[in-house]
Amino acid sequence: MEKKQSFLERRQQILFQEKLQEKMEREGLDALILTTPENIMYATGFLPWSYLGRSCGSSVAVVPASGKAAVVCNQFEQRSAEQQTKGDVDVYSFPIAMYIEDYYDAEEAAKPPAPDPYKTFRIAFELVKSQKDNPRVGVEKYEIPCTIYPFFVENFGEENLVNLSQFICDIRRIKLPWEVDVMRYSAQVAEQMMNMTMKSTEIGMTEADLMKIWYQAAYEVTGGHEITMVNQVHTPGKDFSVSMLPRETPLAEGDIVRLDGGVSIYGYLSDLGRTYAVGATVSQRKQELFDTLLAAYDKLLEVIAPGVKMCDAFHAAMDVCRNGAIPNFVRGHFGHSLSIGPTAPDNPKIAPGCKEVFEPGMVLSFEVPYYSSENGSYGFEDTMVITENGYELFTHINRSLFVPK
Repeated sequence: MEKKQSFLERRQQILFQEKLQEKMEREGLDALILTTPENIMYATGFLPWSYLGRSCGSSVAVVPASGKAAVVCNQFEQRSAEQQTKGDVDVYSFPIAMYIEDYYDAEEAAKPPAPDPYKTFRIAFELVKSQKDNPRVGVEKYEIPCTIYPFFVENFGEENLVNLSQFICDIRRIKLPWEVDVMRYSAQVAEQMMNMTMKSTEIGMTEADLMKIWYQAAYEVTGGHEITMVNQVHTPGKDFSVSMLPRETPLAEGDIVRLDGGVSIYGYLSDLGRTYAVGATVSQRKQELFDTLLAAYDKLLEVIAPGVKMCDAFHAAMDVCRNGAIPNFVRGHFGHSLSIGPTAPDNPKIAPGCKEVFEPGMVLSFEVPYYSSENGSYGFEDTMVITENGYELFTHINRSLFVPK
């Protein structure tokens, strides 16, 4: 998995821009104003600092119907935006409270004590209006705070603002080859992290110990290159609930550990699940659960193919669970599309009501989880890309509860 050239260097902005602008033309949009960090990055190649805090308006992307996309950001992020977009995108910036010698302006007599929440939008609006009078503009309506949205209405008119929820879902559903490469690498990094954590687990360790191994493994595997986030929702032993605070309950012989999560590489998420036993023995019930869930996982692999409805894959896996060791099993989905983060999962989902079919270019995490304070929690989750003739598995679960050291 050695990278001879960084993903940043290999990314071709023109392919993303053409994909967006072709869909804009089909839907009669004159411009896009994107405010979430993942969509700013998708449209421009710039991953803003708001990826972690998700503050709306600290950076904005503008995509016109033709011509280059633009990033609007403050001066503290300007250099990063220029570096990451490599000259393929126009970058517009504005000063903030801090003094930056590189941007010294003799006519600037004072600095604002706090950011102007409308500054990025004012610049973005002028860029859009300079292209066309009375433009029809796509916006992430449900991601814009109620304090900011009236400013959009005032400038463009409610009738000219088009919600992009379905647009974004459609545009990100089928991945470009570069995206597939990033996501394959991200998934395989997460798999190595899981293998290292499983092999290092010992009786007496706590969730805090596992988390330490997990985060160290992420940086050991990648060297820290292009990591934007490490995430985990592990559930060890009897603790089936996720927790922001690592628990200090020692693991005992026969406990089940469920690892869940991954690493974000250049903003693209991985999401895997692994299940294993602590020690050398488990109860018969725990082994039966493992075997049933593994069989349901295998059924998904058997059914998933281009053109197959996602609901059909769901029902096939559900039948295995109910006919096996979990007759009362109920669950909302057995997997989901995966894309740029930081939030996951994406649509579509392998769910009972989903009539969408698996299509070449989709990257999906498919999973069969189970949670119990008595029997432990289980997670069988891998990532694949759908191909013309089937699929390519990026990762492969362990098929035994007992992990060789």
